[in-house]
Amino acid sequence: MKLITFLGTTDYHQVNYRWNDQTYEATFVQEAFVHWLKPEVTCVLLTEEARAKHWDKLSQKLQGHTQTIEIDIPDSKSEAKLWQIFTAISNAVHEGDEIAFDITHSFRSLPMIALLTIAYLKQVKGVKVQYVLYGAYEARDDRGAPVFDLTPFADLLDWLAAAKMFMATGNSSELGQLIKDVQDAAHRNKSAYTENLPLALKNFGAALEEVSDDLLLARVPNLPKSVNNLIEKQKRARSEVSQWTPPLTLLLDKIAAAYAPFQDDSLPTQAALIRWYLDQNHIVQAMTLAREWVVSYHLHKEGKDWRDAKERKRMEDQLNINKALKEARLWSEIITIRNDLAHCGFGRAEGQVRSAASIRQNAEEVVKQIEQLAQQMAGQ
Repeated sequence: MKLITFLGTTDYHQVNYRWNDQTYEATFVQEAFVHWLKPEVTCVLLTEEARAKHWDKLSQKLQGHTQTIEIDIPDSKSEAKLWQIFTAISNAVHEGDEIAFDITHSFRSLPMIALLTIAYLKQVKGVKVQYVLYGAYEARDDRGAPVFDLTPFADLLDWLAAAKMFMATGNSSELGQLIKDVQDAAHRNKSAYTENLPLALKNFGAALEEVSDDLLLARVPNLPKSVNNLIEKQKRARSEVSQWTPPLTLLLDKIAAAYAPFQDDSLPTQAALIRWYLDQNHIVQAMTLAREWVVSYHLHKEGKDWRDAKERKRMEDQLNINKALKEARLWSEIITIRNDLAHCGFGRAEGQVRSAASIRQNAEEVVKQIEQLAQQMAGQ
């Protein structure tokens, strides 16, 4: 593990630091964290003033317990200097590092810079942030100074990224994994909790992943079952969500609103799903399902079972033979778009590959025609 810590210029005094059921008496909070976490390397970010005032004493305290690396940073009196601090933290961390952040002696805007840098490093360098800690000297009492574990607030940035992915694309797999991780972490550290441990979160997270997989892989016949399972698991987990995953609370209703329309296997529902795919910019899935929908629609008009494989093959052949006819024109348009997508634009003469904007515009026209047919079905 690598400990990233800041050294300030305050006059530090000896105090008994408390973290969970552990205590350690020290002048510098870094002594306590090195004692508890036993990091192989401790990177100390310090200004010129902090170096002159405290570095010799701190380095002596840590000698023999961890490898220390001092990292010079400027004071944080300008935006340019804040970026220098960001770069210094980034350079101190390597790909895949397991790190703990101590922000006790970070000053002014440095805690925010540290938290945002954590988010960046998790995404770009794949670091594993084990702890974000703050020794609250100002909150000391007759038992000493508590250490606040701020790790959940660093994790909040992961929830932000997962929420953005869900809102932008409908992909809830990242949310599902985060929810599962919360229950796993609670049970691994159950000695730290006095309240009831979560039991329904993991099933809810798995149900979210299942719906997301069915949607993104266009497992349309499986979708009603997985959506209904998700709604049931969400109801069971609602009380645990508010207690264990507060960032998810505001998203619960949005999740239900996004997926609930796909609870049944009707053709109007599938038409709505095609629109959803297009709106979420999943054009390949939209056109793939559009092709299948037209087959189902014509079988429905004939009073045939649109789920029967033999009937579907018969109708596909019929539509291909009659694709020049007015009633099969939609089929022809979809096949052209779908084949172009399936072949990734290859097979066309140089300079004739259709643009992405053209594909999307044609797909929009197809979806509008399908919606009109679905409305006619609903009105019958």
